[in-house]
Amino acid sequence: MQPGGDAQLVEPDGFLLECPHCRQELRVAKKYAGANVECKLCRGHFHLDPDHPSTRLRGFFAECPHCLEELRAHSRFRLARVACKLCGGRIQFMAAPSRRSPTMSPN
Repeated sequence: MQPGGDAQLVEPDGFLLECPHCRQELRVAKKYAGANVECKLCRGHFHLDPDHPSTRLRGFFAECPHCLEELRAHSRFRLARVACKLCGGRIQFMAAPSRRSPTMSPN
């Protein structure tokens, strides 16, 4: 997709990452970035920092502003300008905030 144009800005709703303990894929809301979290599968605890090199970030998820369907995107598309694979709408992914207070924890 060419730079410029009418792409709508979309901030990821969360991250798809590998648990550092059991290596299973986890889906974690962006509100937990910077927090100590627990894997729902193995109960292992870890600090979620999507920008840290040791984090095995596989991708992210976001809602398409055109068709309102959830999109899953590989991490290489973070900050990219793309077309929705479902409706063809133009979107520009923005960086999700990755630093939050470490006092937050999942429910």
